[in-house]
Amino acid sequence: MNLKHFFANVVASFLKPHVSESFDIKKLNKILIVRQHDQLGDMICAIPLIRALRRSYPQAYLCLIASPVNAIIMQNHPYLNEVLCYDKKKYWTNPAMLIKFIREIRKHKFDLAVVPATVSLSTTSDLIALISEAKIRLGSSSLNGKLNPCAKYFTHQVNLSWDYDQHRHQTLRNLDILKPLGLFSDDLSVIIGFSDLEKKYAREISNTLRGGKPYLIGIHPGAGKPPNRWKAEYFAEVANKLHNEFNASVVVTVGPMDDEPYSILRSHMQCPYEVIYKKPLREVAALLNHFDLFITNDTGIMHVAAATGTKVLALFGNTDPLQWAPLNQNLRYISINNGNINSISVDHVWKEIVTILSKKV
Repeated sequence: MNLKHFFANVVASFLKPHVSESFDIKKLNKILIVRQHDQLGDMICAIPLIRALRRSYPQAYLCLIASPVNAIIMQNHPYLNEVLCYDKKKYWTNPAMLIKFIREIRKHKFDLAVVPATVSLSTTSDLIALISEAKIRLGSSSLNGKLNPCAKYFTHQVNLSWDYDQHRHQTLRNLDILKPLGLFSDDLSVIIGFSDLEKKYAREISNTLRGGKPYLIGIHPGAGKPPNRWKAEYFAEVANKLHNEFNASVVVTVGPMDDEPYSILRSHMQCPYEVIYKKPLREVAALLNHFDLFITNDTGIMHVAAATGTKVLALFGNTDPLQWAPLNQNLRYISINNGNINSISVDHVWKEIVTILSKKV
């Protein structure tokens, strides 16, 4: 048992949570979803789970607990009533703020707390579900054969294993936690929501970026994981062709960890371009909604772009696209069998781009 599990069990020993052996699934009025991992793609892949809960309980109060970056992108979501930010760095160094957070959760008197798990188990998420004092708490008893040491925090446990289907999509893996409720969703697409002010801002800025040209196209040469990065000089070659052959306005998006690929890209760019450099995530997302195409590596912004509804061409290397590529109809992807993303040729990418742009209405 590691220190985090020990601490969680000490906290749990002081709690006397409600235990429910049976429940009426028709009477769930307040529902908590705990998905406080930092990974942006993991959060976006949980949206079909949230949709399933919203459609099954249209009048229920749905609250999501997420990490700071994911809480931001999930604001104004059409399926949620509230998003609470769990900032572990802030709360665990300031007990007063942590206590305030716990009180904020408990005041809702949740009927149900759900903790999906697809990539890894989370002691913190499991403990938050327990602390919430929800009458019914759904969580994993094990994940791909690894026992969950916090399984006892849940009133209803699900054995999550996909050995029988290793390519099972992440959206489906999220939905599997709802088995005790008998819930599922045939719609595995992902969406995010924007305020009227965000939409207005994005329209104005995107018109400026377009500059009267027939196409507004974004490229994202970065990725948090280096093996997921297609060569930046390849992106530059594509951008130059877009300018020369489609008279496109090219926009480069640069995230917090993308300085290295952006530096390489700049040295190979021969066409004029605009840069969205480390802007707030919601601003970038709202702008992407107005692009005619967004070409990106397999990284968090790929999921965000797909969720805006814009056309996306995603490049995959050693990540399984059958698991991770967004299932929206507006996304196409290219993958490579040898796992080396740089084995994808510029010609291959260009052919896909021409196909996508030829369908522009």
